[in-house]
Amino acid sequence: MSKAKLLAKSSMMGTIDFIAQVLIGLYMMPFIIHSLGDKMYGLWAVVGSFMGFYGMFDFGLVIASQRYISKALGNKDYEQANKIINTSFVLFSLIGFAVLIFSLLIVIFAPYLIKSTQEIELFKKVIIIMGLSLAIGFPMRVFSGIMVSHIRHDLYVWSELIKLVVRTIFAIAALKIGYGVLALAIITAFSEVFAYAVKFIIVKKKFKYVRISRKYIDKTILKPMFGYSVFSFIIRVAQQLRGGISNFIIAGFLGLSQVTIYSIAFNLIQYFIRFISSSIGGLMIPVFSQYEGKNDYIAIREKFILVSRITGYITMLIGGVLIIFGRVFIERWVGSEYLMAYTLLVILCVPAMMNLMQNASVEVMLGISRHKAIAMLTISESIANLLLSLLLVKKYGLIGVALGYAVPTFIVRVFMQPRYVCKVIKLDLNEYYFNLLVPVLLKSTLILTTLWIVFNPIVRPKYSSLLPIGTCAGILFVAGVFFFCLNNQDRQYIKKLTHR
Repeated sequence: MSKAKLLAKSSMMGTIDFIAQVLIGLYMMPFIIHSLGDKMYGLWAVVGSFMGFYGMFDFGLVIASQRYISKALGNKDYEQANKIINTSFVLFSLIGFAVLIFSLLIVIFAPYLIKSTQEIELFKKVIIIMGLSLAIGFPMRVFSGIMVSHIRHDLYVWSELIKLVVRTIFAIAALKIGYGVLALAIITAFSEVFAYAVKFIIVKKKFKYVRISRKYIDKTILKPMFGYSVFSFIIRVAQQLRGGISNFIIAGFLGLSQVTIYSIAFNLIQYFIRFISSSIGGLMIPVFSQYEGKNDYIAIREKFILVSRITGYITMLIGGVLIIFGRVFIERWVGSEYLMAYTLLVILCVPAMMNLMQNASVEVMLGISRHKAIAMLTISESIANLLLSLLLVKKYGLIGVALGYAVPTFIVRVFMQPRYVCKVIKLDLNEYYFNLLVPVLLKSTLILTTLWIVFNPIVRPKYSSLLPIGTCAGILFVAGVFFFCLNNQDRQYIKKLTHR
């Protein structure tokens, strides 16, 4: 199967996975909030933020292993691929042990994080359970990397869908019976371990060249992997700080109940980000790596421009729909008492759109190992997010925290990151802005404004109103973009992807 077909299939499966996660997430979030209450849901959200920081323990090595496996596959060097796979497996096992140690440290310092004695004990138990599942899962991440390196995101998505179904069924049953946060932690941990076992089985069946053996462990691989991963790690840390630190600030200054309100808006933004990530994001990293292995920089520039344009329009569609219909959706979804979340949603959505429109920039830099500057920009942005949020939270509350996220992100992603990326791939900066970014923004905004004028007065806080009107707006946007915004080359490429 050609790369184009693999990318199209992976994108389609990613979209299916996203839709499944959104539908289940939209049902589960209000269900969990009303089952646990605002305070306990706030505690669960804080635990979730901690789990996000646990992911940083890979030090960027997961992306590094994918990058070097992809490069080996581009050269058809399966011996080298096995060396990278086995060395990564051992390295990730050591990281898993470090995760357990870190979990114990969090338990020791729990009284400094949570004030209530009852909540402290619950927090400790949940952290141990989740930490143990992550420690087990770390060495298994290499099998996810193998799928991604083969551009077989569809296989990865199947395993994630299985996990989603298992976790949802057990979580609903537990909450209906009357169990709480501890049961959710156990169910989440079990489903994660189960999914990794499924991925291991898939890899062993699909990719026969893969061998797990001590003879393939090669210490010489570690130096280039760490050299690549250090900046991937910085990017990961910065992204987690940017997205996860808000809950800690809100819990510390405003209380756990306010975390719930912020989480409503933030989770909708995360669905937005995950849609781009699942349908388009991540697909091009191994492609760019393989082109680099062939020293084909012309193809890198061509694919970068194409993916940037398509990603831009998709980003504007989803972000625009969130802004147009967000208020009535939140009212129907969780209740009118949480409408404050809509203001936060709008503030968070604009910089998220600018960030996602630069998704191809990050992927090309990761794919060709030129991501040092991206890492530095991202960490600077995250530090500014943190400091500005701390500065504004006392005076402006939740809005201050949202602005602390929004302002630095907008500045970095619109004005700073494109300059560096264009310099590296030798793309004229004016061409990027005036032939790519600005036309996408202007044309999309024109279409979205028209849709707002037409549909906003008639939409009601009912799913029977939101679903058909939202669908109609989405179809009209896609049709407008396809026929009036894309050029002939873009349309031909999309037709190539969608036809056998």
